[in-house]
Amino acid sequence: MNVFNRIIMIVIMLFLIVSSIVAGVNIFTGLFEWQDVAGRLVNAISNVNPYIMALILFAILAISLIILIFEFYRRKIKVANISADQSGKSMLALKTVSRQIKEKLLEIEDVVNPRVSIIPRQDGIIINSFSKISEGVDVAGKTKEIREITGDFASRNLGFKVLKSNYTATGFVPKKEKKAEDIRKEEPEAVKEPEAEEESGASEKESEI
Repeated sequence: MNVFNRIIMIVIMLFLIVSSIVAGVNIFTGLFEWQDVAGRLVNAISNVNPYIMALILFAILAISLIILIFEFYRRKIKVANISADQSGKSMLALKTVSRQIKEKLLEIEDVVNPRVSIIPRQDGIIINSFSKISEGVDVAGKTKEIREITGDFASRNLGFKVLKSNYTATGFVPKKEKKAEDIRKEEPEAVKEPEAEEESGASEKESEI
């Protein structure tokens, strides 16, 4: 049951619950007569234009049929065949493929807010990638890098035959400057050779003495 159907069912159940409570209380208190309520409803309906009433009933019927159809309709999971598996038929959900490639794009420098769309074909898949990139980068080089990485990842790691890998830059964002801590981590620690030589020289002098 999808979200819309759940909302309709909750509204109907609340209406039935409230009606039951009011009817139960009315039995002991006698707040109103059901005949009076029915008479008022009939009078209100009789005063409405018959064409408008027919339109309302038709709308209720159409909405009911739509809810009934969606209740029994189950959306099929979109999948793509894995070409690397020659022993049998293996498939992978397109959402999973898109998520895996998106995580790979997040590892690429200067790529921001990536999105991936997979189009399955009978003999392979087409990858459409979208993202923002940092300002000042080589757009042609970065585009080529992203297309090669996405195609190679889908082919080698996921086992798909990639027919085409497309990329679209949706905008530019300011380039993030590296923090001092990150720069320190990237710099290799210098080997303290002079101190080692001094210690070895001192030990040699002590041995001579």
